[in-house]
Amino acid sequence: MSDLGAAFGFFPQMKPRRQGLPSDSANLPIDVLRGRLAGLLGAPADIANLLRSPSPTEMFGDVSYDAPAQFPYTTEKFLKDLPLAPTSRVGQVAGQAASFVPLNPMPAVRGVQKVGQVVGEELAATMLGQRPNTMMSKVVPQPLFVVPPEQGLLSVKTEPIESLLQTKPQAPVSDIGFYSATEQAALNLNRNKGTGQSFINDLMKAPDVKKEELQFTGLEDFLRDKPNVTKQEVQDYLANNRVDVQERQLAGSGDKSPVFSEFNPDENKYFIYTNDARLQGIYDTADEADAFVNKYNSSIPYGPSKYDKYQLAGGENYREILLTLPEAMPNTALEIERFTKRMETMRELQNEFANAGNMEKAISFASKADDLQAYIKQLEKIPVTRQTENFESSHFAQPNILAHMRVNDRIDADGKKMLLVEEIQSDWHQAGREKGYKSKESLEKWYNQNKLDDDPSFADLNSEQRSVIERNRSAGMGGDNAVPDAPFKDTWYQLALKRLTKYAADNGYERIGLTTGRQQADRFNLAESFDAMNYKKNKDGTYAIAVKPKGEGIFQSDFGGTTLSNIPEKELPSIVGKELAQKIISGEGRQAASRKVLEGIDLQVGGEGMKKYYDEIYPKFLDKYGKKYGASVGETSINISKTQSKDELAAQVYGRGETYRNLPSEQKRKIDVMFRDMARDEPIRYLDITPQMKQGTSKGQPLFAATPAIPAAGLLDEEKRKEITSLLDY
Repeated sequence: MSDLGAAFGFFPQMKPRRQGLPSDSANLPIDVLRGRLAGLLGAPADIANLLRSPSPTEMFGDVSYDAPAQFPYTTEKFLKDLPLAPTSRVGQVAGQAASFVPLNPMPAVRGVQKVGQVVGEELAATMLGQRPNTMMSKVVPQPLFVVPPEQGLLSVKTEPIESLLQTKPQAPVSDIGFYSATEQAALNLNRNKGTGQSFINDLMKAPDVKKEELQFTGLEDFLRDKPNVTKQEVQDYLANNRVDVQERQLAGSGDKSPVFSEFNPDENKYFIYTNDARLQGIYDTADEADAFVNKYNSSIPYGPSKYDKYQLAGGENYREILLTLPEAMPNTALEIERFTKRMETMRELQNEFANAGNMEKAISFASKADDLQAYIKQLEKIPVTRQTENFESSHFAQPNILAHMRVNDRIDADGKKMLLVEEIQSDWHQAGREKGYKSKESLEKWYNQNKLDDDPSFADLNSEQRSVIERNRSAGMGGDNAVPDAPFKDTWYQLALKRLTKYAADNGYERIGLTTGRQQADRFNLAESFDAMNYKKNKDGTYAIAVKPKGEGIFQSDFGGTTLSNIPEKELPSIVGKELAQKIISGEGRQAASRKVLEGIDLQVGGEGMKKYYDEIYPKFLDKYGKKYGASVGETSINISKTQSKDELAAQVYGRGETYRNLPSEQKRKIDVMFRDMARDEPIRYLDITPQMKQGTSKGQPLFAATPAIPAAGLLDEEKRKEITSLLDY
């Protein structure tokens, strides 16, 4: 007889002094639950195999035939394959005993599960010495030694095995790797019905859900004051009103063969072609085809880049990545209100003619009312847009750019392939900080400040009246030049850096790099290249500019291939930088004849703001973001290689057509210094793309989960907040 049996109370008279090891019994509850689960999972196959087995008479007779195939997923298989396999013989016995559920197809699976549950619980309790006087204790001997659950593996609270097997619904992940944490929370709500406020409270308790997302999806307004809402209504609303951040890339000199779908009636399928008529795919439904087209066209560069000259020398594969919101839609709420009034008028006319006995007219107006009602139902399906006006950037033609990133490829001093971030900027939110946003709150504040004493309060106005007020304000009628409201006011750079990290992880980069504040300041410091600049405003509103290069005695209006004679005001920032453009527009500088002159310190722009962001705020966020993936911000260097000849430098500095050989000695020495400096090493901050980061970002990242590195508005007075957040306005 084995010692193991004696240790656990089997035939104790043979080994009276032997006690088992605590570890042998510590995991019995897990072993019993594992056996019970194996029995439940294997029951269908066990029952089916039992029914397919030979009958008793055939088993003892001389009947000769091929035995029928057996179903493989039996209790025995699950006992072998399930995780947490027993490490002791007692655990194996306990699991096998717990798996013996009745192999009877009637009652149905629920009854089988209940019997298995009762048997398993009784067996587990008996083996743990908790059922000394039950029927099960007569079958299963009591142990002489047992470890209480709180001292074994169950000392750590675990979820029931049934709950571990359930997969929680996941919110869809966008083409650029983001998902809605609010939608994720809505898919997993425990509440089925309730007030709108109760659903808001439930959602705000979920991980990564931010009030900003509830605001910009419109969910907060949708739920507020609603007495009865269902979980399905909340889920449907979020699915139709996502904050849809999209991506576009600019690189090279032209379009990069976008694709489009075309329905083929002969095949009853959707064919995907490139602009040069190459077939890319075939899909059964329009939704599948649209999904492919959107993903393909958003992942490739299109159109020419604009600012490739503003990068450190030596990079490859330069491109400009734009994070955008969809173009603004008309205010569907106003449209619905307008057509509803028209439909009600048609119904009134229908009733009037019906009462007058003119059925022909009544039927005509009824038909018109029905058409309007059908149209209103279509309008109600359109997602509620929080934005009814587009934002136009001073740098790019594409509307509604939340942030733009300029990047290129490098090999750093450690031999690592790096995605180098040359620049991150948000024209939209810089304009918002300067001019304000056309938000509901700002509109209400403006109205209350400018209304007459006998005007109704803002809350009493209907949507059409509010729309008129907003149009008047934005048109300058006693209002301001505020920009359309937009999300990510303080976290746009975090959104951009998270996207770039995901991009690097997906495309084989080993690191993401970040330029320094000094490099940014030097790039836009015109005092390094010019002694002076003069300008004047033309009659048509454009500007004429001339620059005096270092060491030159005359001003030039054609420099580096750029004509500076008729520059629209909107394009000034892209030519001379935002800060210098503001100086020109505001008329700064000393007067010289018909022009004004900027020189010396007036040409130095953007230094402090760039250092604040590129040396502090950006690296701090990357370091915090990387820690959860086992990475931290470090420093390395890149080589600024010679990418231009001395002749090319001469033409760039001293004008088109100039060559190094034709320059005077002093100017040649300057070109020599510039040529030498182009070969130096430059310091770069970096974050490694770790395997954990690749795995983590592959599952998607919450869109609104970023946390501002700048203190919230309530912690700083408005003037101090503007001072900090305006540092990047260059």
